Amino acid sequence: MPSIRPILATILSLSMLFGFIPSALAGSATHFTVQLNDATIPWLFPPPDGLSSFCSEIPEGVHINPDDLGSDRLKQATQIEMPDGRQRILITDLITGTASDNFDVAYTFIYENNVTLDYDGSTVFVTMNDTFKLQGGDVNFTVGFNWRWAYPAAGLEVFVIQDDSGQAIDIAVDPFPFATSDGVSEDPSIVPGSWEKVSTRGDPLSCDPL
Repeated sequence: MPSIRPILATILSLSMLFGFIPSALAGSATHFTVQLNDATIPWLFPPPDGLSSFCSEIPEGVHINPDDLGSDRLKQATQIEMPDGRQRILITDLITGTASDNFDVAYTFIYENNVTLDYDGSTVFVTMNDTFKLQGGDVNFTVGFNWRWAYPAAGLEVFVIQDDSGQAIDIAVDPFPFATSDGVSEDPSIVPGSWEKVSTRGDPLSCDPL
């Protein structure tokens, strides 16, 4: 028998797209949006090394970094407060851009992340789909994952991060422990045994810089 969870997720996604929420899920909603064009969005692997051969997809001696003012981002979040006190947070993030390496080879990349957080007042249940694609020269790879985990929380807050000039550059959730720091063991801050690796492609922790 098919699981009802994907069906409910699809209904909610379509409902938000067309501007309504089913009565069973009705509640107050707060929306957040960050849109950046021709922006500099740092990767997790800083220059000069950048994305390099610690990722098995990158040839030895190659160091790839994002181009300054070469990225576009659209990140959106909706926080729904249910009548019974539960919360649901849906976040989508799309980053596209260009990069180059120490041999002046040009690259293009696409990063997509979709996360759903369901909070019952004491525990946050997370579902995250993450994909990073990079292409240029002899490099052409895609890494990603579909993971689930849970963590305890006394409260949950969505907020917009601003740079020194006051421009909105990111949306974050607090608290938000990631499932793992090494791709092998669970983060000690999450519920023990809650990390479920539905699917994993490649080595995202070494090859996904966003």
